[in-house]
Amino acid sequence: MVVSTVIHNMTEIEFAAEQQALATAWKQRTAVLPDAAKAAAPWINHKGQPRGRYDYCLPTAFANHNLLPNVRPGAIALFDELRIPWHCGVDTGPGNHLLSSQVQCVNALYPMVTDPGRLSTVFGPLLDLAEVLPIEPDRYLTFEYIGPADYFGEGKGRPRTRGSMCTSVDAAFRYRTTSGDIELALVEWKYTESYLRPRHPDPTKDQVRVGRYLADIEDTRGPIRSDVLPIDLLFDEPLYQLTRQQLLAHRLEVDRAEGASVVRVLHVLSPDNHAFQRSLVREETNAIGECVDDVWAQLLARRDRFMHVNPDVFLKSAATTSDDYVDRYAPARTTAESRS
Repeated sequence: MVVSTVIHNMTEIEFAAEQQALATAWKQRTAVLPDAAKAAAPWINHKGQPRGRYDYCLPTAFANHNLLPNVRPGAIALFDELRIPWHCGVDTGPGNHLLSSQVQCVNALYPMVTDPGRLSTVFGPLLDLAEVLPIEPDRYLTFEYIGPADYFGEGKGRPRTRGSMCTSVDAAFRYRTTSGDIELALVEWKYTESYLRPRHPDPTKDQVRVGRYLADIEDTRGPIRSDVLPIDLLFDEPLYQLTRQQLLAHRLEVDRAEGASVVRVLHVLSPDNHAFQRSLVREETNAIGECVDDVWAQLLARRDRFMHVNPDVFLKSAATTSDDYVDRYAPARTTAESRS
């Protein structure tokens, strides 16, 4: 299939449009999808409702094929075992949108659950990683990690659900450094996300949020500087999620959870996703930085506890992920087809 959208520099078109073209091209050419899965289909939203009809969505009968063949059976079984809900999931499996960040994360990271060598290949150059350690029985990496304790009272005294209605990260793994210390890495994965619309204040919800997070934000030993923005401005995405995850990392570090003396947040985000960086919807936030990274850097009390990871590291070789992953997510393939 020839994709009509020509891929230019990312300052000329939106990153999401480029990824839609990439996903559409892959869907039509790949041999890992049955022919019946290549039809346009509505997107199934978080309420289970169909919306629109898109070339970059799979028919619901083939939603499980959003996961690549080397990942599909094991990932579905693991999410079922850990009772992790899929974002906009269809039945008990993944969503049908090919631009799902959760699906991309699982397609990239699931092979690392039982293969520490892959973890070392990707993250070794980024971290002081001497040895990957198990994080759960028979697992070197796990998904939708929430930590062992309900630090912010989000479960209201009830057991929490990983990845739903509580502070979580998309994945986590443990490792030993060259000095022998144990560290914990919390991985948050972004794909085409952006947050360009202002949040509508909700006094009831905002009061709950203040009760949960204010003490940690105002703690002078904590990870967030409270003198940069008032807490209500931290409720705008993506600052809200970034703040909560950094607070979780700090609490885990203080408690030496998983035996870790240091806990770092690794934020997987394409540098081409300019819309994410433009997600500053208030005059107050724009006044202190030109992009999300600028503002976030000022909010962080310990900048070494947070780092960006370019998702291109997962495209460097099939040994890192898989041939199918590289074929699906490498933009060079779509560029070549669009120019044919």
